[in-house]
Amino acid sequence: MTTEPTRADAEALLFEFTLSDALRKHGRAVEVAMRAYAGWYGVTDPAEIERWGIVGLLHDFDYERHPTEETHLHLGCPILRDRGYPEEIVEAIASHADYMNIARDTPLKKAIYACDELVGFIGACVKVRPTKKLADLPVESVVKKLKDKAFARSVDRSYVYGGAEAIGRPLADHVSFLIEALKPAADEIGL
Repeated sequence: MTTEPTRADAEALLFEFTLSDALRKHGRAVEVAMRAYAGWYGVTDPAEIERWGIVGLLHDFDYERHPTEETHLHLGCPILRDRGYPEEIVEAIASHADYMNIARDTPLKKAIYACDELVGFIGACVKVRPTKKLADLPVESVVKKLKDKAFARSVDRSYVYGGAEAIGRPLADHVSFLIEALKPAADEIGL
């Protein structure tokens, strides 16, 4: 019986493939969000919470090397399998991109889809705040900025709205939950 890769293994893999500090921080932020959503979904087993966190940490581990729809995840998922990641983790990571056409049929898959783009968007909103601090970011500001297509153009709004729908939460509740989840890690993730 082989041992499943640990969180330390996952971080080492992220750092091996991702040199960008911003992308590393994004992975860490999504990890924090995923751990919070594990709790929201009622996950109590520490090993399972760890899996949720690893999905968040590694969801974009190959993006810097493989930044297109034709390569991102298509080339990264085989690497994860080769490194011993269970299929549940690999499939959840792949499910965060619509173009992978993977059913979001588990809470884990729904959560990674719901967290990825919105966590990035919240980060963009923080950067334009006068204080540049997550602590004073109002939910209403995030919701309003989502309607401004010129702001943070790289964030696919369909993922943000679809993510809230996938987990069955009103968008404002989802935004509020993520802001609160990210606050304890704000310094570490640059927010």
